[in-house]
Amino acid sequence: MTSYYFRVFAFLFMPLISTAQVVNNYIVQPSINLRWDNNGRWMFNSALEHRSVVNNEWNALHVQAVQFASYEIGFHSQIGLGVMYRELFDDQRPEELRFTEQFVYARKYNNLKIAHRLRWDQRIRGENLTHRWRYRLSGSIPLNGGTVDATEFYITSRLETIFIAQANKKSGYDQRVAIGLGRALNKNMKLQLVTEYRWEDYTNDLKRSLFINLGVFYSL
Repeated sequence: MTSYYFRVFAFLFMPLISTAQVVNNYIVQPSINLRWDNNGRWMFNSALEHRSVVNNEWNALHVQAVQFASYEIGFHSQIGLGVMYRELFDDQRPEELRFTEQFVYARKYNNLKIAHRLRWDQRIRGENLTHRWRYRLSGSIPLNGGTVDATEFYITSRLETIFIAQANKKSGYDQRVAIGLGRALNKNMKLQLVTEYRWEDYTNDLKRSLFINLGVFYSL
């Protein structure tokens, strides 16, 4: 059984590792995520994340807090509003405040869950306002059975395209692709490890980053 999961892990992560032979930044980003609802149409998500770059040495970049509220509108769809505050560890750069509006359509096809997400971000850094329009396609599937039960593994992946616009600045595009492995620890908690490769501002000044995202998710 151990060798089976090792082969699955290698299959998932080797393509990204080989692609990342040309990388400008290696990023590690752990997070704690909390989800709760009121047994109705409302759902709330909170997250605390820390980001560090580990190119030649370990350097902390920032910590951020996120709060999201979503409302189920029916037909497998949700609308949501969110706010994020990012505290940078660089005194030469301003802190960031971000507001987000989103629409999500998600449904299951047998044991495969597919989700489409549209987002509009307003990112405020000092006196600069940046708009980002984002589309993400994601999917997840359990490795055993039709649902993810306690102590079971699942595969998750996503593909996201971002259009970025700011006054007096040339528009830009980002592309992100990610794949990862998760495990349900019990009915309320899961652990997820995702590698994400980012092409940032690829029409102007291309930068490539490889993210290692380790998240703990807990549902009340």
